Amino acid sequence: MFSMSDVNLLFSSPVKPIPILIYGLIQQMGTSLLLGFFILFQYTTIRNFYGVDFSFLIAVFLLYALVSFSGQLTAMVIYILTSSDEKKRNIAKYSFIGIVALGAGAVFINALSMGQDDMLQNVVASASSFPVMLFPVIGWAKMILTGIFAENVLYIVLGAVLTLAYIVAMVVLVKVKQTDYYEDVLKATEVSFSAITAKKEGKLTEAVPQNVKVGKTGLGGGNGSDVFYYKHKVESRRAKAFIFDVQTLVYMAVICVFSFIFRNEGILPVLILSIYMQMFSVALGRWVKELIMPYVYLIPEKPMKKLFNCLKESFVKIISEAVVLFIIVGLIIKLEPLEILGCILLRISCGILFTGVNLFCDRFFGGISVKTLTLILYFLFAMIFALPAIITAVVLYQFTYTDFWIIYSVSAIVNTLSGVLTLFMSRNVLQYAELNNR
Repeated sequence: MFSMSDVNLLFSSPVKPIPILIYGLIQQMGTSLLLGFFILFQYTTIRNFYGVDFSFLIAVFLLYALVSFSGQLTAMVIYILTSSDEKKRNIAKYSFIGIVALGAGAVFINALSMGQDDMLQNVVASASSFPVMLFPVIGWAKMILTGIFAENVLYIVLGAVLTLAYIVAMVVLVKVKQTDYYEDVLKATEVSFSAITAKKEGKLTEAVPQNVKVGKTGLGGGNGSDVFYYKHKVESRRAKAFIFDVQTLVYMAVICVFSFIFRNEGILPVLILSIYMQMFSVALGRWVKELIMPYVYLIPEKPMKKLFNCLKESFVKIISEAVVLFIIVGLIIKLEPLEILGCILLRISCGILFTGVNLFCDRFFGGISVKTLTLILYFLFAMIFALPAIITAVVLYQFTYTDFWIIYSVSAIVNTLSGVLTLFMSRNVLQYAELNNR
């Protein structure tokens, strides 16, 4: 809620803590409104599909900002109530997960009990039921929106009263439980300021858990640049929550839920979503952090060999992700084994391609400090290098029609060749540290 300038100027001024807190809450509300501003650009789509006017979209925008603000306020209250005790923090964390899981489970169980073929329609109907609208705070916002759409005054009043009462209760808890919140805010602001400063300087930071489970120590192998592969394996093992790290599990869970909801639409929407999400997940590989450190440049080996050893662990992860993900998705959608194999090969090839495009952009445009421009170049070159596979898929579709596994498999081969080409063009990225310019 506060910036470093707020901490330096407001906290040292002769102003009571509560007015400063109210200022922070108002400032956070402004941030929430700014985040939701892009909803207004969806007016044409929403009007064409749902037939609503611009005033309804304004209501969606304001309610989104209200839910976002309530989330920030709730997070602050939870932090104040639990920051002094690890046991309380664990109780709060698992209680939150349990409440969300119960809400989501109730929606899907109710949707399954409807017995209709259109699962998406069942989920929407289940999420629109009155019990779900009692879920705080997003359920109350939905109640208000439903009241506006259906012109139901009772829903509007009830949702508004519940939301207002919740916000007042949260503010009162902050005032009663922690009037002197300066120390907590100072700590959080310093962490945020350090992360923003590192981002501006082009440095990559990684969140380190408070309690690291070390387990087995030592790399267990490696000689020369090959040591980076074993180093990345150890880092990945320590970051795992189950089979993969938390972020990968979240990505996979989203894709699996999407495939369950749209299972009647076939594999193509799921495949597109998984490849789109992979564009972002590939850029978070451990090799990205390794390239900005000086150690890899000091090893007296060929640049291509060092680069391959830095990428090796990421390639293993890409393959294992694709196999696990599409076996689960294949069971959900009831795909044939050959179709599952084609999807796995296509996703692996896209992972190789996106890794190569990442390196290509770093090799030739690494000196650009404008992050937005770098992202645009990344998407642009990803499309350019993926174009041969897209053209191949379109041509094959004209001949095979329903043999999608053939289309996916051949497109995967073309994609892999494009990815290898980008890797070859970026082979000298580790020859001089100055090329990275970070």
